[in-house]
Amino acid sequence: MSRSNEIRNRRTMDGETAMAFAGHCFQQLHPKTTCPEWLGRCTTVSYTKDDKQRYIVSFALTPNATKDAVSYFRVLVDPNTGETSVLLDRTLVDFMGPELQGFDPPARSPWSGA
Repeated sequence: MSRSNEIRNRRTMDGETAMAFAGHCFQQLHPKTTCPEWLGRCTTVSYTKDDKQRYIVSFALTPNATKDAVSYFRVLVDPNTGETSVLLDRTLVDFMGPELQGFDPPARSPWSGA
């Protein structure tokens, strides 16, 4: 197979896949049993690309008081190799669940049977 066909046939990573790679990286460093129970409900995940078209995936929390998201984990994901590099790994001790957007679990529906 020629090099140009090989490049054309190579699948490119999309943002959703990059976020999955970053999530796996986070879980390797911070097993679920070591994280606050509210973390999943309060976290937003987003991505951008750098000048080399690598994904920068950010995990953030948004305090109710400011409405400004604060990144606590950021990962660089190479779309060609899948290699991840941690750019930011901030401790969560400064965050209190009740002070964050998304903390309150959704109300249960009377029709949910629960």
